[in-house]
Amino acid sequence: MAYDERVEGWVVDMACLRRYALAEYRARAMEHSTECALMGHCVESGYGVVDAVGSLVALDTEATPYVVAALRACSQESGVRLQVERQSRHGEMMTTTVRHIT
Repeated sequence: MAYDERVEGWVVDMACLRRYALAEYRARAMEHSTECALMGHCVESGYGVVDAVGSLVALDTEATPYVVAALRACSQESGVRLQVERQSRHGEMMTTTVRHIT
């Protein structure tokens, strides 16, 4: 499947990201636990990907099942990096694939 955008970075749930200052995003994302990211309220909040310079890409709600599957399949306890491919649909970026990267 073709994609319009590929983003890579550490995954963090939006509930946790809201607690952090922007300047802390990268450091916090690198140590964010998989266990936390899979907690019910964290899953419900959705996810974002923080890149190497600390910029956040908030993912669409359709990404949630993909992210949860990638987190469950991963054996890492924290600092999970994902590659997310997205396509523009009706003026919004929609997630098409998510995979764990090392």
